[in-house]
Order: sequence, then structure tokens, then C-alpha cells
Amino acid sequence: MSEEKQPQYINSVSRAIHVLELYGRQNAQSLSLAEIAKALGLQKTTAFNIVKTLVREGWLVQEGPGGKYRLGTRILRVSTAVVRGITTEDLILEEMHRLRDKYNEDVVLTAMMDGLPICVEKLQSTNVLRVASKVGRMSNLLRGSTGKALFAWQTPEFIENILAQAFGQGAGAEEKKESMRREVAKIRAQGWCISLGEQDPGVASVAVPIRDSRGVASYSLAILGEENRMRQKGMEGIRDELMATARRLEEERSFIRG
Repeated sequence: MSEEKQPQYINSVSRAIHVLELYGRQNAQSLSLAEIAKALGLQKTTAFNIVKTLVREGWLVQEGPGGKYRLGTRILRVSTAVVRGITTEDLILEEMHRLRDKYNEDVVLTAMMDGLPICVEKLQSTNVLRVASKVGRMSNLLRGSTGKALFAWQTPEFIENILAQAFGQGAGAEEKKESMRREVAKIRAQGWCISLGEQDPGVASVAVPIRDSRGVASYSLAILGEENRMRQKGMEGIRDELMATARRLEEERSFIRG
């Protein structure tokens, strides 16, 4: 079998891509030729030729003679085609793989389905000691980080209904409800929930909500594993990574249906 031929990369194509990416990196609506050349370290003649080619092909538009350049409608056609092929679950699963590979701990996605927290996706670590959760398992909204991260970002009416069902009207019920309300308020204020052995003995879990446009949690994303191992890896760092991931997913899913 013949060896695969090494590709000959085309620098001008790479530079053209860098020009287009520059608008996103700088969050700029328009850029001058001089700004593009300086930012990318290009000679002005090289930048001129690339920019004019992008204008001719519809990727950039010049704002009048001698004016700056902005992104053209051609890029919208491509982005629309990409978005049509991506669902929210695709985005989340991609991030779950990244988190599992980074920490080598189980990563669990729990969805709110008809008012119940159901595990809909789980990526396992390679550790010998693993968590015994599985897809299809129902979590507890009032125990464990995966359920609480969902519960804390539901509507006030839903929260009160669940509290009434859980604690009823008997002796001490109102005190228990108030204790859970305080915990919900704390979770919402900090943006995350950490659980130590609440659902499974010896298991630590860190969970964050993934909210919809109304601010209601439709998913919780969690990393969980043996408590001592999780502590050694640093639960604060895991927490911060999960929060950043959830916020990024919330921004990305706002452009996507499904």
C-alpha cells in the first residue's frame, strides 16, 4: 500500500481564513486594510490582495471607496448550513467528551423531562472505581448536585409545588421547606452545586445548570467521581470549568433550534 502523500498547504488560503477570523477575535463590525495588515503581521500589498479577493467572492464588503471592510452575506450562507446540521445535544456532547478527557471522571447530562430529572447521557472515565449511575436513571430534585442544579433554576411555582409534595403540611414541614428555599437561593447565587455523598456514599459531584432563554434550567451538566480522587483534582477548578462550559453552551444554543 502506497504511503499517503503529504499535503502542500496553501498559505494564501490560510491567510484569507485568518482575515475572516479576525472579525470574531476583535469583535469588530468593520476593519481597515491597515488594521488587518497590522493585526496579522502582513505586508500591506499582501493584505490588499487577500482582502480584494474576499470582496470579489462576497466574503467581505467595502463600505464605500476607501472605506473599511465588513463581513459579507456569503459567510451567513455557510454559517446557516452549519447550524442546520447541529443540535443542542451535539454541542453538549462535544463538550462532555472534552471534560471527560480533561479530568478522566464521569460526565453526566441530566434533562428535565415532564418535571422529572432524567439522566440522558453519560460518559464514563477509565477509572477502576466508577459511579454506578446510568442513562435513564431518575435523579432526586432535592438530593444530589445533578437534581439540585436543575431544581434551583425552575419557576417559583414549580419549586413550591415540589416542596409541598415532598414535605406536606405536617409538623416541621414549613421549617424543612424554608431550609430548602435557603439552599436553592444559595445555589442560584453561586451558580453551581457540589454534593458529597448525598446520592451515593463516597461520591462527590459538581453540577451546573444549562438554562434556556427564559433562565429556566433544561439540563444540568455534572462531573462526578470518587470523593478523594475528586478532591485531589481540585473541585474548585472543576466547578469553574463546568460554569464556563455551561455559559458557552447557553450562548451557542441561542443560535440553534433542537
